[in-house]
Amino acid sequence: MAQNTTTAYASGQVPCSYHPNVMTGLRCSRCGKPICPQCAVRTPVGLRCPDCAGVRGLPTYRTPASSLAKAAGAGLAVAVGTAILWRFFPEWQFYLCLLMGFGVVETIARFSGNKRGADLQFLAMGIVTIGFLLSRVLLAQRFGISMAEVNALEQRVISDEIIGQYGFGGASVSDILQLRFIPDVVYALLAYLIAWIRFR
Repeated sequence: MAQNTTTAYASGQVPCSYHPNVMTGLRCSRCGKPICPQCAVRTPVGLRCPDCAGVRGLPTYRTPASSLAKAAGAGLAVAVGTAILWRFFPEWQFYLCLLMGFGVVETIARFSGNKRGADLQFLAMGIVTIGFLLSRVLLAQRFGISMAEVNALEQRVISDEIIGQYGFGGASVSDILQLRFIPDVVYALLAYLIAWIRFR
């Protein structure tokens, strides 16, 4: 005898796990998570949530402006904090790139209710860009690099701070500001990739 796979784990209407603004009485037949008709996946064994059904991409919807504003503010705070850390610990570049990516992205996800969509992808990538630009401005300030010197990336510069960090030979502007393609740009691309994958 066929068993009803949409067993009720709790009575009444509850918010959908994927769309908190939608009330639903449906449950995933495997894990019991509340799901609405928008995200429910019909399988041979009943309705399942996208996670249990193995769906890679969830349906995407526009995020409300109020949620976007909160997510943007929180993500920007993480990006600014990471940029400030970068000023003091430029040798942590790889880990700071990961922090910029995961920190900004997961903060935005939390404040947007774990939604997905192109609007959140572009928001996250925009904030990551602001964080990277601010980190370079702070590095230039720390090492006393002027805008004229920034325009001449391969020019070698020397100051007390640079000697302390790079030795008596000084360093080029591109090395100090971490603007070389390998590894600097490659590391930075990790943060953008994290944003792209998380919200698609």
